Amino acid sequence: MSLTQSLIAALETACNRYLALDDEALPKLAAFEGKIIAIEITGFNQNIFLFPSADGIMLLTDYDGDADTTISGTPMALAKLGLAEDSASVLFGGEIRITGDTRLGHQFKKVLQQLNIDWEEHLSRYLGDMAAHQLGNAARDFAKWMRRSNQSMHLNAGEYLQEESRLVAGKAEIDRFAREVDELRDAVDRMEARISRLT
Repeated sequence: MSLTQSLIAALETACNRYLALDDEALPKLAAFEGKIIAIEITGFNQNIFLFPSADGIMLLTDYDGDADTTISGTPMALAKLGLAEDSASVLFGGEIRITGDTRLGHQFKKVLQQLNIDWEEHLSRYLGDMAAHQLGNAARDFAKWMRRSNQSMHLNAGEYLQEESRLVAGKAEIDRFAREVDELRDAVDRMEARISRLT
């Protein structure tokens, strides 16, 4: 077994263990039985074929037939697609290309995005209820802090670029510029009309 096959086998095992943590995931995958989804990793000349079913997802690196849908992109773009809440920005940004049955690709991605795993319940089997609950609270608090920090960073960066460095125009400046452009266009139209009358 080659290194690539070993990695794919390990990835398949990890993927199916993760899916098994959500009781509703495997029944949803049953709707995709018989469908083949190809992931084309550009830059590495590597394809991974996904065969979803009620038992999980089988992964292969070699398949002679045609896939129902193919999702192509760099490893970074594919990771962004998998993690993005709104995939439209990634899809329409040109980083990802979907060919074949695009509806199938979007439906499959939606199932994966809707995974609902109760980590506290699974951790409580190993750590006990109290420790799992405390760990869950700490994780939620950390996630909230990260969201607040991210929002604050964006606000501060925007304010710095607009007010301090003057690299980016503010809304009032953009509105004023748009008005001046409109006024200039009207003046040019009036001048063209006068020139036409004179000639």
